[in-house]
Amino acid sequence: MNKNNILLIFGFGYTAKFVCQKFSKKNWQVFCTTRFDEKIKEIKSLNATPIFFDDEARIKSILNKDPYILSTAPPDKGKDPVIKNYGCIFKNKCEKIKWAGYLSTTSVYGDKKGGWVTEDTVLEPNLERSITRVAAEKSWLKLGENLSIKTMIFRLAGIYGPGRSLIDRLIENERVFIVDKPAHLFNRIHVDDIAGAIEMAISSQSKAKVFNLSDDLPATQLEVAQFAASLLKKSCPQTVSLESDLVSEMARSFYKEEKKVSNKRLKDELGYKLAFPSYRDGLSAIHKSSKEF
Repeated sequence: MNKNNILLIFGFGYTAKFVCQKFSKKNWQVFCTTRFDEKIKEIKSLNATPIFFDDEARIKSILNKDPYILSTAPPDKGKDPVIKNYGCIFKNKCEKIKWAGYLSTTSVYGDKKGGWVTEDTVLEPNLERSITRVAAEKSWLKLGENLSIKTMIFRLAGIYGPGRSLIDRLIENERVFIVDKPAHLFNRIHVDDIAGAIEMAISSQSKAKVFNLSDDLPATQLEVAQFAASLLKKSCPQTVSLESDLVSEMARSFYKEEKKVSNKRLKDELGYKLAFPSYRDGLSAIHKSSKEF
C-alpha cells in the first residue's frame, strides 16, 4: 500500500476517524469530507486532507485520481446525502472509482425476538431510522450495479472503542445508568475491527456485497457494565427499568428490538480475524491503555 492508493471518506465521525488513522498509517492518501470548520484540524492531525462536503470541484478532482470511496454518512431527511449530492458525478466518473463501501447498521434487521441473523436474513425494520438505512443500502447497491463499481455494505453492531466505552465513562465519573432487561443480548464491534475489516474487504476477491461486522459474544448491557466496573475496581453503575424517566427515547427504542448477529461471513468469506472477539477483550485493551497515560 502506498500513496498511489487514495481513499475518499464521506463523513468524519467516530468510526471514520479510526479508518482514516489506519489507512494513513499504511501510507494511503486519505481525504475526509466534513461540514464543520472545527473538524479540519483533527483531520489534518491524522495525516489526512480535509474537504468540505459541498466542495464539488475538489471532490471531482479526487474522483479523477482512481479513488476508493467509503461513506460513513447517515441518511439525512430520509435520503442518502452522498448519493443525493454526488450520484450524478459518480456516474460521470464511474470508470475511475475502484471500490465503494457504505457503513450501515444491524438495526436494519428489525426485531428477531433474540434469534440469530445473517446477511441473508429478511430485513424487517420497524424504526424510522432503520427504514431509511435500508433505503440507503439499496441506493448504494443499485449505484454499484448500474455503474459496475464493486460495492460493499457493512452492517455494524454496537460500536465501541477508545474514548467511547463504559471504561471511559466510568473513569470520567459520568453518571451511568444501565437498563436492566434480563436476557436482552446484543452484539458489539470494536472500532479497530471495523477499520481492519474494511481494509481487508477493499483488497478481497469476495463476490459478497454485505457483511455483518459484529463480535463473537452477544451479551447484556449489565454483563458489560459489571465487567467494566470490575476492571476499574468500582461498583457497578446503577440499574434502572426500561420505563424509567432516566432512559432516553432513543435508548428505549433500541431495547424494543433483540437479535444476535452472526459474523460467520466476515470470518469465513472475508477471512478476517477479530482483534477483539468479545467485549471482554476490547474493554481490557481500553483499560490497559488508559492506565498507560
